[in-house]
Amino acid sequence: MASILISSSEKYSGKSSLCTGIGIILQNKGYSVGYMKPIGNMLVDVNGILSDEDAEQMRRVFDLKDDRNHITPILLTDNLAEDALAGVEKHFDKTLADAFSEVSKDKDVVLIEGTGGIGGGAMYGLSDPQISSILGTKMLLVTRYDSVHAVDRILCDIELIHDPDMLAGIILNEVDESQMTYVCELVVPFLKDKGIKVVGVLPKDSTLRSVPISEIVEDLHAEVLAGSEHLKELVEHYLVGAMEVNSAIKYFRRTPGSVVITGGDRADIQMAAIEARVKCLVLTGNLQPSGAVLGSADEAGIPVVLVRGDTMSTIGRMEGLIGHARFRKEHKLDRMVELIENNVDVNSLLSIIGL
Repeated sequence: MASILISSSEKYSGKSSLCTGIGIILQNKGYSVGYMKPIGNMLVDVNGILSDEDAEQMRRVFDLKDDRNHITPILLTDNLAEDALAGVEKHFDKTLADAFSEVSKDKDVVLIEGTGGIGGGAMYGLSDPQISSILGTKMLLVTRYDSVHAVDRILCDIELIHDPDMLAGIILNEVDESQMTYVCELVVPFLKDKGIKVVGVLPKDSTLRSVPISEIVEDLHAEVLAGSEHLKELVEHYLVGAMEVNSAIKYFRRTPGSVVITGGDRADIQMAAIEARVKCLVLTGNLQPSGAVLGSADEAGIPVVLVRGDTMSTIGRMEGLIGHARFRKEHKLDRMVELIENNVDVNSLLSIIGL
């Protein structure tokens, strides 16, 4: 039985989407695929049972029948953090090993998803390299290439991996088209000279980054006040309307096709966003806008949705939704598989982990 732990330099680097895409490719090749996320950090309630959002998605995608407690044996609750700080011994090594033994049964390969960044969970003795050591598996490191500073992050991450043989390779993800030549001709050879194998360079892709407005409404538990017939429109960016109105119009026009988040009492910003023809208005604080705003939005075909939360909490939810390839739609799954097949040396990766 083969296994690999998919780690990342930071949150929202594409770890979950790569885990999903690689798993589908393996299934298409005839392998029986298992999945494990040792530490659940995105907690959700599933019929009264606490679980992890990523783990639940993987259960659906891979049609897994394993017990939730085996797929995600450790949940990152407040009590867990307090116990760790108080020095309470939890014997997580055995917990992980036992769970891994269960999810590995009758599987050809098990994909193990790390927690946040590579060092996440270190206070519990459960950073990604520590988990990899406990389970005796290699690591695949995913880094979102936002600038050349990503190289610094990679080199720092490598320092956390005490055994060089533990690293199967790295994938540079979300590389902007304008940076692709630079990355392939300079960054990849530089890393190779450092003994770091780059198994894939994935371009930034609008299909993966975009979400329909209807998904934003669902995720934010929002009320649609106007423009309900335009909820299928796709958006790739969000903007925050918290400035004076003249600056806001210029700001909104620089990034067309965006969602604008602003307070329900900021009628000036709302009208500026409508004038700039943004894709959607998200109003916070459960404050109803004026009839003039709703009428203008309806006329312009711009959905206006209302949320109970404040602006900061709404930004947090939006950050996790836009641009981070949550696979709720089949077309995203297909696109991710296509990108991996075209831009990742899958055969080399499988050989490294023993398949």
